[in-house]
Amino acid sequence: MDPSKAAERGASGAVGWSRTFGLLNPLRAVWWLFTSVRFAILLLITLCGVSLVGVLLPQKPARVRGDILAEQDWLQIQEGRFGFVADVFDRTDLFDIFHSGWFAVLLGITVASTAAYIISRFPGVWRSITRPRKRVPDRYFETAPDSLTLDSAIAVEDLEGALRRSRYRVDRFEEEGATYLFADRFAWAQLGTLLTHAAIVIFIFSAVVSRIDSFSTGLFLAEGATLPVFAVRNVNQIQVELLDSHAEFAADGQPLDYYSDIVVYRRGEEVKRCRSTVNSPCSYEGYHFYQTAYFGFGAALEVRDLSSGNVIYRETLALVETAPSPQVVVRDADGELLFEDSLVLTDSLTSEDLRYVGTIVELVDGRILTMGLLEGEADLQLVVIEAASGEGVQLVLDEGETGVSGGLEVTYVARQEIPLGAIADLPLPDSARGGEGGAVLQMRNVVYGGDNVSSGTNVSTGVVGTPELTISGLKLQAVTLDPGEVVVIDELQYTFLGQREFSGLNVRRDRSDYLIWLGAALTVVGLMITFWVPRRRLWAKISSDGTQLAGQAPRHAKFSRELRRLAASAGTKRR
Repeated sequence: MDPSKAAERGASGAVGWSRTFGLLNPLRAVWWLFTSVRFAILLLITLCGVSLVGVLLPQKPARVRGDILAEQDWLQIQEGRFGFVADVFDRTDLFDIFHSGWFAVLLGITVASTAAYIISRFPGVWRSITRPRKRVPDRYFETAPDSLTLDSAIAVEDLEGALRRSRYRVDRFEEEGATYLFADRFAWAQLGTLLTHAAIVIFIFSAVVSRIDSFSTGLFLAEGATLPVFAVRNVNQIQVELLDSHAEFAADGQPLDYYSDIVVYRRGEEVKRCRSTVNSPCSYEGYHFYQTAYFGFGAALEVRDLSSGNVIYRETLALVETAPSPQVVVRDADGELLFEDSLVLTDSLTSEDLRYVGTIVELVDGRILTMGLLEGEADLQLVVIEAASGEGVQLVLDEGETGVSGGLEVTYVARQEIPLGAIADLPLPDSARGGEGGAVLQMRNVVYGGDNVSSGTNVSTGVVGTPELTISGLKLQAVTLDPGEVVVIDELQYTFLGQREFSGLNVRRDRSDYLIWLGAALTVVGLMITFWVPRRRLWAKISSDGTQLAGQAPRHAKFSRELRRLAASAGTKRR
């Protein structure tokens, strides 16, 4: 065998073995995997699939996460839905995907893969931008995907002028018997794809920052109340005071506008006064105060111990439940109006056969009636009874019905719903402390539009008047108070301070907002560069035999059409 050939074979074998060992290098293998487009596509498909599972499966609410008892109660509910599979889902964190460790690892691998792709592509892109290939072989003019051949040589200056007018950067080369041109337009556009890939890294990084650094809590404040944002011992405590909660409603009860005027305190010092809405939050040092809810059925109540003079209770109570309130009109035989009002039902009677809730009503002529609602087969019928001797009133009316009995005409106009709240911790007089269930508060003349909204004004769907607070449980008969009115029972003075409104505020801080905006900006810029200003490179050969043009550009740039336009602008004819 020829020694030279043996030497060549040995050298070739050495190179082959070296390449094989190089591919077996663990770091090189990882680098090859992370820069693989197929691997990146697989990661993105996996992320999309996992995210879809996280949307379809219920995820642990923030309020139960970290609370063992609350999590167990929540999981019991899921076991009723998914059976034994719920335990498998919980062990694999499928009920808390976006806070699981394996999801964080998946995000980390995606970031590493995207970053590796950017790093591996950047040197080549940079060289292509700063040191483009300005001279191509003559055969390229025949094999290029976008090419044009002209029948004669053209003036180099004309073609160069046409290129410069189209914002190309042009270089000229003179060789034997021919002149070569290289024209480059939007060279920096090749960075567009790298920008979109960098945006992916920023988006994922923002998710990590949001998970580690974000803060969110909800506050439910009454007008005039102040609540802390953080745990009580936080040295950088922020407090929020609600000055005014406002809402506007349409005639059908649809909300039109919500806003809250608030004061923000830092370490006890006022730092900001502002207005918070649903879409325009009040902001202070990165914390955003969003209006999330409005509730108009609040009653401010104060209890003072007269023996000591101390206020022992002062709260704004949210009356979150409702109670039926029939609107009734009573006239005598001559048609004279004796009573017209909406009833606050305070006395109840319950047996196996019926449930009755009523109250005692005194007419202007002194007659005493018992009126209430009776639950039965019909929908809450109005029962009217006169317990006095002689000819009494006994009526059972449906809503909208009128009846005559005992010389009285009674009309059951309509049934409304009024706010109600059971207050277990309200201080009770000594004479009432043997009772159970605390006190029950009902407030009328505050309902507006429907059963579940309030304008916070003194308007009702029935009789117009000022808010009235009825308290059951202080003594044998219920107590009704107007705003500012006082009642004293066993050395305890109860004062109804008036109706108050509530606002729900969500306090959030998420420093990943800026990263999200940056990622969005990079995505938009990258896509605009890629699709609107793609890079175009053109090579031209001009000789006595004719003119040849060849170019490179993305397919959506339709570069062949641009070559013909440039040739026509230079005053040539196509062969």
